Amino acid sequence: MKLYGLPPNAWLPLVQSRYRRLDTFWSEFINQTLRLLRLPHVFRLTTVGIETNNTCNLKCAHCPTNTTMQRAKGFMSWQLFQNIIDQNPGIKRVYLTNWGEPLLHPQLVEMIDYAHQKGKLTALTTNATILDESTSRQLIQAGLNILKISIDGGEESFEKVRGFAYQTLEKNVLNFVKLRNALGAQTWIEASMLVFEETLPHIEQFFNLWKNRVDYVHLQPKFFTFKRKKMTACRDLWRILVVLWDGTVVPCCADAEGELTLGNATTDSLEDIFKGARMTFLRRAHLRGDLSGLLCEKCLPYFTDYHISVKRAKQLKLNQSQD
Repeated sequence: MKLYGLPPNAWLPLVQSRYRRLDTFWSEFINQTLRLLRLPHVFRLTTVGIETNNTCNLKCAHCPTNTTMQRAKGFMSWQLFQNIIDQNPGIKRVYLTNWGEPLLHPQLVEMIDYAHQKGKLTALTTNATILDESTSRQLIQAGLNILKISIDGGEESFEKVRGFAYQTLEKNVLNFVKLRNALGAQTWIEASMLVFEETLPHIEQFFNLWKNRVDYVHLQPKFFTFKRKKMTACRDLWRILVVLWDGTVVPCCADAEGELTLGNATTDSLEDIFKGARMTFLRRAHLRGDLSGLLCEKCLPYFTDYHISVKRAKQLKLNQSQD
């Protein structure tokens, strides 16, 4: 059986790419066990998402960054980034992406290098439109562990959604893979497809195009898209915190406007926030299924998996053929 396009014998490399360290895996395992036991408590914060900037060179209709986002635009300062890394030594994984295109930050490579030198696993998601050879080489040499590229289906759907030449995107990604291999680097490369109405018919095409080109292909459901009954508490509340470019701390990347503010990384310990009253309240709300008035009430990122998406895509094609 294949799940998310990945054969069973490939799960170990995937897990290794995510954790690299046994202590990180066990800390995450304990956190998620507490969730499954329906307890609002956590063991340790291991992962932080850092919004290096919330600016982008594209204007995709499905993304709030250059369409509906109301909060101020900006770039995280080097001092704030350094403080996050230095003042939170328990964090083992740093994802340098939230809203916006991280490659636009002029100090992104230095950020990756600094976090890498401090023993952190580093990862980022990019639209790859400005991923030229020089940038690729710098990212790899800085010690980037995971590179995830957002690709919306095949050529037709990608260009419709992104307004950018698919062939250029394809060339950039394949050149990165080639350079990674030539340098003998261990950077894990993923292709990720955002699932929503425009891309649903292209799921199988996406998998067929990229499954033998990169290390892992998978789907990322668009926030606030599919209306399905919540079946479990959101695992991110037991897993991660996100720091916006100005230091504002929110529970997850779905909070594009910073509505669920938990504190500020310039003054507060991320570990204290993760174990604090506000996060505990959110976890309890999820465990009770009482999300009235919360942003979480409309967010269903973990309830649209590969099989459900394929089923919806087939139904969409059937409906179109009957029209």
